[in-house]
Amino acid sequence: MQMTASARSTFRPEIQGLRTIGALLVACFHIWGGRVSGGVDVFFVVSGFLITGSLYKEVQRSQTIDVVAFWGRIAKRIAPMAYAVLALTLLAALLWMPQSRQAGFLSEVIYSALHLENVKLMMNSVDYLARDEAPSPVQQFWALSVQVQFYAVWPFLLLGVALAARRLRTGAYAYLVALAAVFLGSLAYSIVQTRLDPSPTYFNTLARVWEFALGGILAVALPHVQLPERLREIAGWVGLAAVVSCGFVIPVSAHYPGYVALWPTLGAALVLLSGGGRTRFGADRILAARPLVALGEISFSFYLWHWPVLIFALLITHQKKLGLWGGLAVIAIALFGAYVTARWLEQPIHRSSVGKRKAWHIHAMGAALAMPVLFLSASWLVLNETTAERERQTLEHRNRDYPGGAIPMAVATAVRPNVPVYPAPAAVKRKHPNRCQQNEKKAEVLTCTYGLKEKPRKTIALVGGSHAEHWLPALEKLAFEQKWQIVAITKSACPFIPNRGGNPSCVQWNKDVHDVLQKLRPDAVFTTSTRRMRTPDGAGEYVPDGYVKQWQRLAENGITVIAIRDNPKMKAGVLECVETYPNDIKRCGVPFRQHFNEIDPTSNLREKLKTVSFIDLTDRFCDGQVCLPVGGNVLVYRDTHHITIEYSRTLATPLGERMRQVRPDLFLADTSLDPEKQQAAGAGE
Repeated sequence: MQMTASARSTFRPEIQGLRTIGALLVACFHIWGGRVSGGVDVFFVVSGFLITGSLYKEVQRSQTIDVVAFWGRIAKRIAPMAYAVLALTLLAALLWMPQSRQAGFLSEVIYSALHLENVKLMMNSVDYLARDEAPSPVQQFWALSVQVQFYAVWPFLLLGVALAARRLRTGAYAYLVALAAVFLGSLAYSIVQTRLDPSPTYFNTLARVWEFALGGILAVALPHVQLPERLREIAGWVGLAAVVSCGFVIPVSAHYPGYVALWPTLGAALVLLSGGGRTRFGADRILAARPLVALGEISFSFYLWHWPVLIFALLITHQKKLGLWGGLAVIAIALFGAYVTARWLEQPIHRSSVGKRKAWHIHAMGAALAMPVLFLSASWLVLNETTAERERQTLEHRNRDYPGGAIPMAVATAVRPNVPVYPAPAAVKRKHPNRCQQNEKKAEVLTCTYGLKEKPRKTIALVGGSHAEHWLPALEKLAFEQKWQIVAITKSACPFIPNRGGNPSCVQWNKDVHDVLQKLRPDAVFTTSTRRMRTPDGAGEYVPDGYVKQWQRLAENGITVIAIRDNPKMKAGVLECVETYPNDIKRCGVPFRQHFNEIDPTSNLREKLKTVSFIDLTDRFCDGQVCLPVGGNVLVYRDTHHITIEYSRTLATPLGERMRQVRPDLFLADTSLDPEKQQAAGAGE
């Protein structure tokens, strides 16, 4: 390498071609691949390169950065297209989106309009119940949100470095040291956090800043570096090959971003390093081809367009994945939409005089574009919630139409003619009934007390993961009738199994639960008895050895157990199916044999474990042939496998009857569980 003071050409057509490759990779792997393409990482490196280069030249020229003007230029570039796509997506949702998906979608539109969609997805990724939700049509805005957050902070970093560089008289080296520090610090954070908790880290700006910093390092260093033509050619081809191959080479199981994201980002860096001047046989000649450059001009628009087109295509066709021609149609529609909106909206505004004399005019324009999207989304959200609450209050007065789990499951009685399902799929509460349930990350044992809190007749400890926890409403209803105290000790995604692999906090929590139970000395521990497993013929169920070990350890301490057979799991999109086919509910069910053995697997344990009482309420979920998502006109599931609060309450009667059969000592002698009385109490309590 040789140091040179000459700067390269400011126009780099191959960068537009690189953007095109990145955008097409993202779209293709979203449609067909099901893998991380690396295209977004390429965008981040290119953005870091261009923005840092622009700001670096400004601070070198004027010794400062007009931050407000810089933000204005960014807003002028992205606001028109971003809010236009959000508005069109709202219109499409009004036409085609099932009501059951609207609440989550509208919330994400608001976050996207505020450039916080990545934060919303981070919250959803750590919400155990949100993982079964289908992706929203605005989920692609997470990448734009990360970029905007980068744009908000980056000028101040460079201003600080400029001040230090003047005082230390270090010139460009101060920028390189600072950018290298950001690169290494963010990359180290990304690697550690990806290993600990990959789902939210994927959307975390702090775990992505190193990608922008990598582009920034190149922007500062390249004007002072001159590579031989042959070396540039090799770097360009190696870089392009790395970018294109990322989605094919990186396995689906690889945690991302972390060190795995070095593959596409270093590839993009090599392409940037190789450019700046035509080579005879370099990759830049291909990337600078007119079609790729032309597509690069609308790559931002295409990225925003392709995802909602894909999601609505899947919604309209009721498919989970598109074939070759369907996917090509999505790309064609997205390209057409990107061209039209870029040609007639984005580019005219970008070339206009708005903001040239006063930067605040651009920010006012951005706010004016954002306000209709925010207002419509918020109004629609409030309207849906108000309507759902009005329906709930009306249905509470019609309890006889909603026996729910008080009667056995049957196709004939699952949905009553001309009576709406309660709760409506769009209004179902996805919250945990147990308000102090521990999350997946923490090991601390939390307890909550329900039922009779002073001088209870009996104490029942509800212990386990979310499949134990969703029985709380039924137990709580029984607790008031039988003068019980219910102590809920539950943790998300953490069944009552010692040494459960993959989650250290779950292992510790299971260990500490025994100490809590020994101090509590409950009259019984209520938990689940089975789990689902995959078998060669599709599925099945079994009693984990870990369950048996926990029950035996409780027995050694004189604590008895009531274990209930686990409920089935529905297919993805079950709430949408119920909403779409309310009069053909069997269409939304799953085969009984897909989830259950013919004989309860606990039957072989009944004589061996004298301190464990087994109960089975499978007949309240399945009729022997099919398991349904609605029973007695009450919605059974709040997602694919967790019971709604409303249906759980209606299970109090059969649950109490089965518990009385195996543990009569827990029940009052002079009371009975009258099914008609329980049914009259209704699903709407």
